[in-house]
Amino acid sequence: MIFDDKFMAPLFNALERNMGVKQMEAYHPEGDVFNHSLQVLRCAFRESIDTDLILAAMLHDVGKVDNSLGHDKIAIEMLEPFVSVKTLWLIENHMRIWYFILGEMKKLSKVKELAEHPWLPELVLLARWDKRGRRGNFKPIYDKDDIIERLNRCVEERFERIS
Repeated sequence: MIFDDKFMAPLFNALERNMGVKQMEAYHPEGDVFNHSLQVLRCAFRESIDTDLILAAMLHDVGKVDNSLGHDKIAIEMLEPFVSVKTLWLIENHMRIWYFILGEMKKLSKVKELAEHPWLPELVLLARWDKRGRRGNFKPIYDKDDIIERLNRCVEERFERIS
């Protein structure tokens, strides 16, 4: 088993700190950051076995516990000792992708940097799930053991595909 209670404890703690952290209802009818994160996580489990990406889905907004503006950078500081470089990059860029997609990214060098990045496809998936995780009146069940079990199944499936 790769994922266990000890490994996941700081990640669950970061997520749980967002219970009751309200968001603008116009953009987030699902309510607080915690519920939004669980909805995004649910999408991730349905469409991917990439555990780095799945953890990014679960944790992408945890920085909102301190401030909505710059929450991506706050999350990076909180999570840096606990997650992979890939997970950190996805979280760090989950807002930036919209400037890219909407044509608001001005510097060509920045556009090329993002367009040519090897994790761009995963970032696009994260952005998709972030938009899909906004269902009002839907509260996914929060079950830590189930999350750990599903993450470990993803690892097993990934290794089965390799061999």
